[in-house]
Amino acid sequence: MKHALVILVVLLCDSGFLTVSEVITSQYPGIILECRDHDAEKEYKCILSKFDNPGWIPDNGHDMQLRVRQDFFWHPTKRIRRECRQLTREEFKEMVDAINALKNDKSLFPSVYDYVADYHTNEAVKSVHFGSNFFGWHKMYILKFEELLRRVNPNVTLCYWDSRLDHHMKDPTKSVMFSSDFFGNGKGPIKVGPFAGWKTIRNIPLVRDLGKTGNPISYKFIESMLSKKHHFQITTPTSDPDTNVENMHNMVHAFIGGQMNNFNTSSQDPFFWIHHAFIDAVWEKFCQQLRHRNIDPQDDYTIIDSIFHKPYRFMDRLFPMRNIDGYSDYFSNHIYKYDDFAKCPSCLNSPFLKCDYSSDKCVSIEANEPRRRVLEPPRRIATNHLSKPQNGLTVLSGDENDWVYVPIKIIVRNALHKFIRKNVIEGCEYLGPGHDNLCSKAMAIVQSNGITYHGTYRSYIVNDVSIPQWVYVFVGIKNPGPGMSQAFISVTDKYNKPCEPFCLDMKARKYHSCPGVISLTNTEPEMFSRTLTEAYDSGFSYNPLEVDTLNPNIKLSFLCY
Repeated sequence: MKHALVILVVLLCDSGFLTVSEVITSQYPGIILECRDHDAEKEYKCILSKFDNPGWIPDNGHDMQLRVRQDFFWHPTKRIRRECRQLTREEFKEMVDAINALKNDKSLFPSVYDYVADYHTNEAVKSVHFGSNFFGWHKMYILKFEELLRRVNPNVTLCYWDSRLDHHMKDPTKSVMFSSDFFGNGKGPIKVGPFAGWKTIRNIPLVRDLGKTGNPISYKFIESMLSKKHHFQITTPTSDPDTNVENMHNMVHAFIGGQMNNFNTSSQDPFFWIHHAFIDAVWEKFCQQLRHRNIDPQDDYTIIDSIFHKPYRFMDRLFPMRNIDGYSDYFSNHIYKYDDFAKCPSCLNSPFLKCDYSSDKCVSIEANEPRRRVLEPPRRIATNHLSKPQNGLTVLSGDENDWVYVPIKIIVRNALHKFIRKNVIEGCEYLGPGHDNLCSKAMAIVQSNGITYHGTYRSYIVNDVSIPQWVYVFVGIKNPGPGMSQAFISVTDKYNKPCEPFCLDMKARKYHSCPGVISLTNTEPEMFSRTLTEAYDSGFSYNPLEVDTLNPNIKLSFLCY
């Protein structure tokens, strides 16, 4: 597909139809103009009714029909996060090399690492700490960071730091985690290890003051926290002190010291990410217990007296996610899972862990202690590189050769409601067996009805929409040949309600409400792909964590739900 796309569209303004091409003015059938209505659903149904008796269509050709299915998988294979000391040496090196690559990547100022680390500063601190959003926001934050690491190396998955393994040592400050084998020294500027010589976004050395105050998390705390039944019992400010997860998490920040002991600078230390990955791992165990009691974590969100922690407030720095999105089971169901915590006697078969038989608890070895001999050390996880966004196209019926394919964008405005993915989509033609539950999996139907030709194209969009996101899909229109093809494009949701169409005004650099009519010619530069394969390979990738931006190649968007 050529990148300089031009689509001739009809823009609907308060004063009437604004045309950007004389071609559309002369070809737009007056019979459809009769359907204009302030009620979008009435207008949509009226327009479709015109195609029930298409005698007004000038083309005498055969009735073209094509049905396709477009699938979007964020992560078809779940990645596995493991304790840092369980990684193979090769896996650990790949992870820290990717972190350093982000630190050295100057495509964002002053580096990609520092740019993202600066999310956790200033006003954002009020909404990501001191309340219910603490859990969900940090889940999304470390996931975004992990996705950045995987752009550097798709084999990388963030590890978690189970600081209980250090808490149970005689002297936690001597843990191997604070050595050149792992995250570097714990006192003063970082001089050894993979982050030696690092300077922060403020251009001052990364420093630590290990053990001056605070402490790692204890086994007892996690046991007490997991004994609770609801979020209000573990959340600031409603929980008891002995099960307040955020307060306990603060003690670990203080234990590391330096930049880690300040909300506005803590993410400048790579320890931030692995510490929060463990908090997320423990929280996931808590949420699993809720689900086993048939409680959806989103329904257990603690309401507190703070505008920053309202469930439907947009997350700071992570738009369009809302606070409650972080509580969705989408992540544990589709994206990642945590490997088991260390238990005696195997202690994850890690050479850097050992069993304290007096307490039956696993502990870390010291920095200068010989590595434990294990018969079967941890192996590399071979499938983690498969955990990345993917999509697919399948022809259900019809001849794809009569069509060309135009990219459009579907934006899911409010995907929190569970009914979106649980109900059968209305208007589905494939209710019978043999279609992999297409009617229940589809979240939208894209359709084109020919205005200058007899033909209907339908695409069933299959996508898990339990978090806000957008997808690029393709709509088929008759190959214009030497002339012109014009079609009415629509997208409907689970309830057969029309999604709202918007057409791009490049001069104003924004989208305007419009009826969704496209007119195609073969005039260069072409605005379409000539085959489904070409459309599939055209570069409109699916990545729901990408920031939504105005793409000049997408002239028509639909806002759903």
